[in-house]
Amino acid sequence: MTDADLERLLADVESDRPERKQSLADGDRIREAICAFANDLPNHAAPGVLYIGAKDDGSCAGLAAGEVIVSPQPNGAGEMTEREP
Repeated sequence: MTDADLERLLADVESDRPERKQSLADGDRIREAICAFANDLPNHAAPGVLYIGAKDDGSCAGLAAGEVIVSPQPNGAGEMTEREP
């Protein structure tokens, strides 16, 4: 996927392939989105994309760079945390 593809998908508010979250505050909803992408229920045969720091309309939520950290865990999963800017 190119940068242009990602930008188009972010702006496409009608598509069910992107999921936009303003922050990591709702971890349960983020995990649900990841599971839905993995199951590919609409049978897109194309990747879903999770945007952290984006509003539902595709605009920037104002999350400062470096506020989101994904820490690898021994089991291969990632633990997402937010830190103060």
